[in-house]
Amino acid sequence: MISDARMEKLRKWAVVDPDDTDEIENLRDDAEAAEAYLQGAGVPDSDSPLRFLVLRKLAVYWHESRGPDRQYGYPDPPPDLNALILSLRHGPRSSEEGSP
Repeated sequence: MISDARMEKLRKWAVVDPDDTDEIENLRDDAEAAEAYLQGAGVPDSDSPLRFLVLRKLAVYWHESRGPDRQYGYPDPPPDLNALILSLRHGPRSSEEGSP
């Protein structure tokens, strides 16, 4: 479950009116789904700022893509999302890796 402090940061990042409780609840659902997605993708739970960035990107993508555009369908997800998830899943490379 996303903390209230992180939810407030996400709300501001998504530019959701603080008085719109329905929209905030939808955004919370999107954030919880993003959290579950990251866990399913093998991303370890941490307080990493990068992990929170990926969670925000994914949650806001889902929040803004709730219905397809009649002409263009669903928008593409953020292009860096897959690379960020892989980076978080496998962690930082050690300086010894790849050394001759």
